[in-house]
Amino acid sequence: MAVACGDGFTTIVTEEGEAWACGNGENGQLGLGDNEHQLLPTHVTGSEVFGGEALVMMSGGLKHTAGVTKDGTLWSWGDGFYSQLGHGDRKPRERPERLGREMFGRSPAVMVACGCNYTLVLTTAGLVWSCGHGNDGQLGHGNTADQLVLMLVAAKYFRRTHIVMVAAGFAHSVAVGADGRVWTWGWNIHGQLGHNDEENRLVPTQLAGEALGGSAAVLVAAGGYHTVAVMMDGVLWAWGADCDGQLGLGGLADRLVPVRVGAEEMFGGRVLMAACGDNHTLAVTKTGTLWSWGEGAAGKLGHNDENNRLVPTQVDFGDVKIVSAAAGYTHSAAVTEHGGLYTWGEATREEEGDDEDDEDDEEENEVPAGLGHGDGATKLVPTLVAPALLQGARVGRCYGLPPLHALAFAMGTHSRLGRAAPAAADNGMDCVYASMPGELLRRIVEECGAWPEGRAGELEGVVRLLGGGMIDERGFS
Repeated sequence: MAVACGDGFTTIVTEEGEAWACGNGENGQLGLGDNEHQLLPTHVTGSEVFGGEALVMMSGGLKHTAGVTKDGTLWSWGDGFYSQLGHGDRKPRERPERLGREMFGRSPAVMVACGCNYTLVLTTAGLVWSCGHGNDGQLGHGNTADQLVLMLVAAKYFRRTHIVMVAAGFAHSVAVGADGRVWTWGWNIHGQLGHNDEENRLVPTQLAGEALGGSAAVLVAAGGYHTVAVMMDGVLWAWGADCDGQLGLGGLADRLVPVRVGAEEMFGGRVLMAACGDNHTLAVTKTGTLWSWGEGAAGKLGHNDENNRLVPTQVDFGDVKIVSAAAGYTHSAAVTEHGGLYTWGEATREEEGDDEDDEDDEEENEVPAGLGHGDGATKLVPTLVAPALLQGARVGRCYGLPPLHALAFAMGTHSRLGRAAPAAADNGMDCVYASMPGELLRRIVEECGAWPEGRAGELEGVVRLLGGGMIDERGFS
């Protein structure tokens, strides 16, 4: 994701493919080489970081982080107690450490998803690999054993379907095939697997064909104990735990099978992407609006209060368009169409293991929770992270310039285009740009948009996570 929310920390990928992080760093999950906490976004730097390659995306778990670079290399850091980093041991890493394509049958990694204490990796071959805590079958290997290194989830479980997206929750996993079919496995205490029961699955199990209305899924997200799927037609489905209204169905009853969220007009436009926190859910629409529902503690829904919402409720961003969002345990984040970053929710929390009754040490025991504003204040509404805190960098690898700006950029950087207008004017001719074929102008504009490198840019679900859903076929909606 362009921005990822873990438990009390946030990681950010900029347009140049650089990493920033803030929040709780007690397990090295910020990747800064220490266990220090950071109130402000801090640049993950160093001569060896990411091997000099640009990041495409990052994902945050409970206490660990992983990222994929454009050459298909996986990097992981943070807590390793459950071997969730995939390095063959249970040691923590305070700096990003490499897991090359040789770990995946020489197939480049294309996306990563961090669960509570485990990790899923998708390769360009359409195969899924997993490591870490396996106590509920969330690794998909047919047992409940931990895996110290990334291990292939057998293709036979997916009926040899090419997998194009994965998602990891607290202890359950989800995958989408190229044909839009969905598989789930792992913990199922609240029906989060969607198979109309509460039995765990130790291997990937396909959802019934009619479970999602017969439509094809393009994006899935997994929360603490709930799951959502975005379909090709923009419809959103949800299932699993609903104790705080995180399914958005207007009640508090768990759902053992997928249920459509809202009527056709619910979101004022089709849903492009969704994100699940522990007990809350976010959705971004084609029109650039953000909706939230579920648990509202610490203001993580962004509605200027701490009330739960049982149905999707639009978050007020004024005229700002949102292209991607991320949900953590106690906070949320969103990326705008022009690379701005908003965060809201819990700002600080008591450090674990300290005496909460010691008022003299109260401030010293407070740990930042990843909002990145530097003031330690809980935000009940989305609040812009000052661009200067990221050295002016735009957030995300997937965005487009406004069409007129893009055309102006093209004129300034393509010598033939740049010389044409003055020459035409000198000869009393009409502006050549006005007479250009519309398709040519469109292609010029499209080339001025940023797009994920390699196979990541070919996987629609991944592109939507990175904020590219509002750019159709590298054009502009």
